[in-house]
Amino acid sequence: METTPSLDFTAIDFEAANSDRASACAVGVAVVRDGIITHTRSWLIHPHTGLDSFDRYATRVHGIDASMVIGAPSLEDSMQTLAGLIRGGPVLAHNIRYDTAVLRASFEIAGLPRLTNEFRCTETLARAAFRLPKNKLADVAAYLGLPEFAAHNAGDDARTCARIALALAARHNATSITGLYRGLGIE
Repeated sequence: METTPSLDFTAIDFEAANSDRASACAVGVAVVRDGIITHTRSWLIHPHTGLDSFDRYATRVHGIDASMVIGAPSLEDSMQTLAGLIRGGPVLAHNIRYDTAVLRASFEIAGLPRLTNEFRCTETLARAAFRLPKNKLADVAAYLGLPEFAAHNAGDDARTCARIALALAARHNATSITGLYRGLGIE
């Protein structure tokens, strides 16, 4: 496998128990170093007390309910683990506004310092690179010929997000996420 030195980032995806951005109930992570996915991980999260009610809509979307997070790591423990995986590098998600809101709210509850990472969005990249009628994760992945995945499975979504970024970087000879954004005319 060919590497791309300095093409480092972490792709993330969250699922939430309800409409409150601080109700994270699952997270998926795909760590990319030198242009290769080196580590993937996903786990269920027991949402913070008071934010742990699961609404029917959320459960219908991702399939996670309250019974499934009994015994899962706490939000606080999960964010400590996630902080160690993200470190200081760029963080990508396919809908970065949503995932950043969940991440920041969760870090605040966990008492962790505010993240100063570069946050970027593969949905934004896809809009700039292609003229697709829809830019949902599954649409972009299918257009690029990426492997099928289970939508709204945090681990699969994070891995697919990373694959989209890597495919775009290869197409545009980008050696960094910032360079990929600039190469597509995005500031």
